[in-house]
Amino acid sequence: MRWRLVVLCLLAQAVLPAQRWSGFAAGPYEVLGDSGEREARQRLAELEQFRFALEQVLGKESIHPVWPVRVLVLRNLKDGTGGLALAREAYLGAVPARGPLPAAFLRSVALLFIQSAPRGLPAALEHALAEVFSTLTTDGLRITLGTPPPAELRTSDWALMQMLVTTPGYYSGLRVLIRNLERGVEDEPAWRNAFGKTEATLRTEAEAHLRAGRFDTVSPHSRTLRPEKDFRPLKLAPGADRIALADLALAHPDRGGPAQQAYQAVLTASPGAPDALEGLALLALREGDTGEALTLLRQATDASSGSARAWYEYGRLEPDRDKAVTALERAAKLNPRWALPHFALAERELNPARRAFLLGEAAKRDPRNVGYWRALAELQEAAGQFIEAAKTWTAAEQAGATPEERERLRQSRLQAEVRRREQEAEAKRRAAEEEAQELERLKQKSIAAIQAALDKAQRENPPMPSSGPVVPWWDGPQPEAKVSGLLTQVDCLGKLARLVIQVEQGKTTRLLVRDPNQIAVVGAGEKSFGCGPQKPARKIRVEYFAKPDAKLGTAGEVAVLEFP
Repeated sequence: MRWRLVVLCLLAQAVLPAQRWSGFAAGPYEVLGDSGEREARQRLAELEQFRFALEQVLGKESIHPVWPVRVLVLRNLKDGTGGLALAREAYLGAVPARGPLPAAFLRSVALLFIQSAPRGLPAALEHALAEVFSTLTTDGLRITLGTPPPAELRTSDWALMQMLVTTPGYYSGLRVLIRNLERGVEDEPAWRNAFGKTEATLRTEAEAHLRAGRFDTVSPHSRTLRPEKDFRPLKLAPGADRIALADLALAHPDRGGPAQQAYQAVLTASPGAPDALEGLALLALREGDTGEALTLLRQATDASSGSARAWYEYGRLEPDRDKAVTALERAAKLNPRWALPHFALAERELNPARRAFLLGEAAKRDPRNVGYWRALAELQEAAGQFIEAAKTWTAAEQAGATPEERERLRQSRLQAEVRRREQEAEAKRRAAEEEAQELERLKQKSIAAIQAALDKAQRENPPMPSSGPVVPWWDGPQPEAKVSGLLTQVDCLGKLARLVIQVEQGKTTRLLVRDPNQIAVVGAGEKSFGCGPQKPARKIRVEYFAKPDAKLGTAGEVAVLEFP
């Protein structure tokens, strides 16, 4: 009933003649409303002090969520409408113009900022830290942090975080803990590095802290602000107030009817307004009417909508692939911090390398999303990139929200490591096989070249029967050295060959065959031989030129081969 009264009040403001609204922006905030410039600036100053205090605890600088944080400061709103919720293209909430900021609102803002960073604390402790910040108050430049919430909200997790935030010896350790956990340090060493104690020991202290019921507060450093100069005025388009109130109704899933009436009222006043068309499309999607949603989104994008959400939802529903890709790329440009358009583009991408790039872009923008890391790791494994996949599984493990999920992802990482080692071993085996095959090919080529030379020499100089004295037939350079013995081995050296001849008394002589075509072969019998050891060794006489080659270990170059 209370919510219905709030919504009726908002709708009444939407249909009444427009009051003068004002708005200001700073950091991730947009504060606008009907309460006047002074109240809007005051609320924005409180929100900036809140963000600054949270940044000190987290050890972060300038936290910015994916979407703007839009806060409506309303004069007739007696109490807050709850926490922030994503409407069309901003996290939206409403607060009264005066009085302390509602705890539910501050809790949701704190949780949004905490979860905008890579995963650090376990989810339960992140919610507990948000609860600690839900009671923060500001009085000018003085910030008070640590005031206990109602008794029913004082859980053991809250007591632990409240103790760490308000105890001087632990305050700075909290940011060290978060930094360690973000970097993938295991839980136990991360707690010891930060506090010099285990988590179990600190929880025991926190339980005693909770039972004692004496909760100190602290006053973190405040940010020096000049609301009149530091906050930039927003230039509100005509009808911005009506759209803002309609978006506020849209942000709450159980208020679809009032939101639809508010958007229709905007269209009545401004036919074709893309923001109202987008709002109605999102309501249709919520009801499962994708056909109506696609029609409305086409109208909104045709009207040059500047909303990344409108272009994304249109690209997701558009059946024409080229149009869908164009729309998703437009969404990615309109909000470069948003991961979903990149993931949707990856789902439509056919090229594996391009798809891996898009999945990486999505995971980089939303490192807490285990699904993005998993999809990228599986794609890398399918491409045989097991080294890259192991790194991606590690990132997925760090993004796990619970110990059980992190353990499942750890097992996936270990399996990827096994597959990586198997891939490396297989690659080495294939390389060794290819090298052996290449050596064998060169060996056979050398054998064939030598054999061809021997065959040619035999054909051109066949042995002739002699009936008289031998007349020297060789008119070229005369080899000055001879050797006789057993041919025990032939070493094939590419186009060259090396003959190993065993002479008497176990000595060996090595001779080089530089050009088989220039060798004279004399004698009958088998003239062919292969590379390697000669089994059995054959008798041979060789005439050679004494040209020693120290590098090859040869005594000369073969001129005449004779097989007795």
